[in-house]
Amino acid sequence: MDRVYGHNYYMRGSWEARAETPNELAFRMLRHIDLLRQIDPLFASWLSGVSGPKKFETVRNSYAEIIAARISTDDWGEPLPIDGYWFGAITRDQPGSLSYAVNIHAGAHKHTREFQNDAYFSTSSGFIPNPTAVTYRIFRSALFAIVEAWEPTDCIALPHELLGFIGNRNYHFHEVWMQYLSAPLARLITPPQTAIVDHLPNGGLLMSATTETFKVDNPTHLAVARDIAAATEPLNKLPCAHDPNLR
Repeated sequence: MDRVYGHNYYMRGSWEARAETPNELAFRMLRHIDLLRQIDPLFASWLSGVSGPKKFETVRNSYAEIIAARISTDDWGEPLPIDGYWFGAITRDQPGSLSYAVNIHAGAHKHTREFQNDAYFSTSSGFIPNPTAVTYRIFRSALFAIVEAWEPTDCIALPHELLGFIGNRNYHFHEVWMQYLSAPLARLITPPQTAIVDHLPNGGLLMSATTETFKVDNPTHLAVARDIAAATEPLNKLPCAHDPNLR
């Protein structure tokens, strides 16, 4: 099958400066993968995604060492702990249209930037995803896995195609399929009546545009996504909201 780019679905959880050790990050990553495995058989088997593809279950006990080797470096190749670590995993034994990846940048703790850490979950960027891979059930559950494992400040889910409707606005909060806000941010906005709203036990808030798979050519889906963007627009007044690295 020829590769087709720009049609994948993804989510991104972001959080503020948080210094964490490789051991702490390994604990979070293992928790993340275990939570995903509980969602669907599609998430049963993973490759470590770093240091050469290895079956994830074979590196569980040494995953902190793998993360430690993925520390950020400066222009001279020297370790730069303040910029954190980069690591991830990919599903195995599935065709490209049913494949997923988890990519993490965590442990960064520069005091000059907010939301500098993130956890990505996405379908393969080179394939049109199978409809069974991008259901509301799967993506809502995968979003909650990010929330539980990484404790992000916010988390979004959307099809890559939706970025074409956002244009060049370098805002952190914009049109989405799903938008999670941690308790401090949730208190600052009023959810739109058109959205599906979940108030979570941790005080956070989840707004969803639809319980169907989000389609950019569905006017109803797009209208609610724009309502969510309007509701979160006040959050773009936060200092971090114009950071182009968040797009």
